[in-house]
Amino acid sequence: MFKVVSLDFGGTIAREVEEDHIVYCRVLSELGYSVNPNLVKEALREARAWWRREKARTGRIWNMEAYAELVERVLRFLKLPSELTFDFLKILPYRKAFKVYEDVEPALKELKQKGYRLIIISNVSSLENLSIYLAQTGLKDYFELLIASGSVGFEKPDPGIFRIALEKTGVSPDETVHVGDDYEADYLGAEAAGLVGVLLDRKNAHKEKQCRKIAKLTELPSLLTHLTFRGSARLFKIV
Repeated sequence: MFKVVSLDFGGTIAREVEEDHIVYCRVLSELGYSVNPNLVKEALREARAWWRREKARTGRIWNMEAYAELVERVLRFLKLPSELTFDFLKILPYRKAFKVYEDVEPALKELKQKGYRLIIISNVSSLENLSIYLAQTGLKDYFELLIASGSVGFEKPDPGIFRIALEKTGVSPDETVHVGDDYEADYLGAEAAGLVGVLLDRKNAHKEKQCRKIAKLTELPSLLTHLTFRGSARLFKIV
């Protein structure tokens, strides 16, 4: 029944292993500027507070334009030239380090062996950055399609981002499962778009949620095998 398995990236496939202010310091050092990490941390806190206000006020999504504005604010706080923004953003994605969760690659291997097509739908600044992050994990060859919110103009849980994925894969919503660690963005977003949502809850943080849920990604192949179709994308049961 199911043909495509869509996965979130951050928090589902991999996680960042360093705090952003440490990575920012490293990039600034490469550009010839030595900056106190605590000041960078404070600058990022101020810039992110701006972005939360801006997003709430305008509904903007996180993309490279927003990313550049945030970095410019960080640089201004640090009294560094804003002209560094372009070079900073070209280097930054390559300096972020990711650790793949242990349950990921075994699950991907089994899903591929069973014939599922794998894609990623991620709320991330750009397709280019998502590709860079995924390449660092060594898992890029498992996926036939990457959808980045900052490049397509819709963020999860907006159904628009899921519909774009369906158009590109050429499958129907009830043939597609989306898995992620964010209940609102991933599970509810997928369900609202007609896909079958599965919540990945490794730490049992959503034990009160009544939804399709797995504790490890390695549980997904078995779950898919036992989900049976009953006439519409909204009627599934485990047998």
